[in-house]
Amino acid sequence: MNRFTALSIVRTRLQILLWRRGWAWPVALLLLAAAGAMQLMLLHPLRARLAVTQAELAHERSAASTKRVTVEPLSEGQELAVLQAVLRASPEPAELVRKMSALAQAEQITLQQGDYQQQLHTTTRLMQVHVTQPVRASYPQLRRYVESVLRTVPNASLDQVAARRENVGQAQLEARLRWSFWIQKDQAGQADDAGRNVK
Repeated sequence: MNRFTALSIVRTRLQILLWRRGWAWPVALLLLAAAGAMQLMLLHPLRARLAVTQAELAHERSAASTKRVTVEPLSEGQELAVLQAVLRASPEPAELVRKMSALAQAEQITLQQGDYQQQLHTTTRLMQVHVTQPVRASYPQLRRYVESVLRTVPNASLDQVAARRENVGQAQLEARLRWSFWIQKDQAGQADDAGRNVK
């Protein structure tokens, strides 16, 4: 039996098998092979990325649980004195923005141009500086950045976080952070006077 005859026999048997059983089994085998290829090409990298992110979060949780400190409650007068001391010691708005930029760079986050607005509260004699920052970072980076700003800048408050992701496989979030910085009016007035003197 030569090679041509053997190929002809195999071909005839396949045609008879397809005629008897139909195309269901070959199509099922083809779909099974495609599913296996998709598993290897798409799901394995996503699972690896998920494992890395979960490891980062577990590390952050364990670090946060070891840093817990108990503090005795202060009286109302003591709280007011502490607040006034913090507000007196707070740097100017330009210095706050530079400090935030340095904290973002420490987390390997590039800050895009933000929006800055000032609002004077006449009853409390406090200046509120609103800072809106568009940020693109992974969730652990964003969380560490926010925590570092809140720890480093005691007169800061995070007013709003809006985050979105284009698709599930995208590693980074597109977030918009809205901060408020509280400054005593005397400092804000001095900063305005200094600006006017420079001009």
